[in-house]
Amino acid sequence: MTVDDVQVGGALLEHADDAGRQRCAVRVLQTTLPRDADAVWGLVISVLETFVRARGATLLTTAVAPELARVFGLAGFAATMTTVGKRLDPDSAPELQEDRRVAVRPMSADERERFVDDVRDQLRAGMARAGVADADSPQLGSLETRLRGLAVDPPADELLMVGTVEGTVVGRAWATLVERDGALDFHGNTIDLLPEHRGQRLTPSFLGALRRHVHDLGVRDVHLRVYGHDAGARRTFLEQGAGIEDVHLRKDLA
Repeated sequence: MTVDDVQVGGALLEHADDAGRQRCAVRVLQTTLPRDADAVWGLVISVLETFVRARGATLLTTAVAPELARVFGLAGFAATMTTVGKRLDPDSAPELQEDRRVAVRPMSADERERFVDDVRDQLRAGMARAGVADADSPQLGSLETRLRGLAVDPPADELLMVGTVEGTVVGRAWATLVERDGALDFHGNTIDLLPEHRGQRLTPSFLGALRRHVHDLGVRDVHLRVYGHDAGARRTFLEQGAGIEDVHLRKDLA
């Protein structure tokens, strides 16, 4: 990428067929441009769109730092997901330790099967509504393969937990543990309460129980992806001290 004949960075683009549409994903975007240079960023985005359109793309996706989300939004991009993250400091968020009604334990085989059946529809509906993937996208085929593996023989790095109150299951959580720089990171896939147990202020207790459990496993950082339309979930995590790491965006070019 050049601006006024000065090289300011570069991008790695991936082109692929996505349910009959040509999708271009910006996998890497490196630049020396200041994040508050809205006018220049507007030009860069416009040129990028022109570049990928010329190669047949009808859908453009990317993920950017939160400071850039506004200028991409002005260019017509819609937020599909937000990644939030937090260093797991045992001395922070003491309020999560106050209510210990909820305990956590690993899912049994039967619970994993029920969870996979439930979460399949939940994820498909959420991804479609958020614009992460269209209903017939190949991405959903990959999801199906992964879910089947969770039900039958989950890999060691997949964490499948239930939250209980006096032995009654009230919530479920699925996360992937990723080793990075000699430490474990927690990448949350789904964390929620069962419908009949919502509205009882159990979420902070559930999060606190999960927090203690993964801290004992050696988890250093927690990362969660929240659908763009789920403002309530994003607000809950930000209120617990998480920060926004990146914003996933999509624009239909057709």
